[in-house]
Amino acid sequence: MLHPNHLFHQYREKIKSLSRLDRETILTPQFEIAHDDGLTLYYAPHNEYINEQAKLLIVGITPGWSQTLHAFQTAKNGIEQSLTDEEICFRCKMNSRFVGTMRKNLISMLDELNLQTCLNLPSCEALFIPENRLLHTTSLIKYPCFYKGKNYSGHTPAISNAEILKRYFQTEFSEELRCLDNVRLIIPLGAAVERVFRELYRESFPCKPKILWGFPHPSGLNARRTDRFRENREAMLCILNECGF
Repeated sequence: MLHPNHLFHQYREKIKSLSRLDRETILTPQFEIAHDDGLTLYYAPHNEYINEQAKLLIVGITPGWSQTLHAFQTAKNGIEQSLTDEEICFRCKMNSRFVGTMRKNLISMLDELNLQTCLNLPSCEALFIPENRLLHTTSLIKYPCFYKGKNYSGHTPAISNAEILKRYFQTEFSEELRCLDNVRLIIPLGAAVERVFRELYRESFPCKPKILWGFPHPSGLNARRTDRFRENREAMLCILNECGF
């Protein structure tokens, strides 16, 4: 289903009209949603689709540039094929989520925790095929956010200290959570996302899913990824054992 507050219909023609896809054509005023104090949010169709059947929810900070570019490329192709808005946004989600090295690192860590066994899968790589309806991925800030022109990391400034960001995760993200009644496990990626969950969202789900505390952000730029995973591995295994898929 499309996110209840999706904006794709407002940007469809603008995406269609782009003659090329790069930073100079995408990170422009026509796709800018908001800006304040060095932070700028741009539209992208990456997080406009919700898999309401999902049992597993993985939450990042915000789509980075690589995900943004893949989403625009997928959307433009879908428009040229005369697909519906929902079909296009579904393809954007499938093609863009944690694309590249980040997805590889994420799958490797999930497999090391034997999550694939809990889900009766050969590997967690199978979660990322379009036919698999177990997984939903999203971001606290659903649209790409950049701080002084670079991918926003969730730390400078802290999400809870930036009004422009608080407005989005308190409205858009909360609305998305209400569509996910079947989720049994949430994986916040990294300390910044985990902090928001501990402060605000621990009691947000009516079904009270387990939360996999301590999972590191899978970005290749996270130098402490491996160390943090090893430090928290046993605690995460205990949480998974209680999950009951």
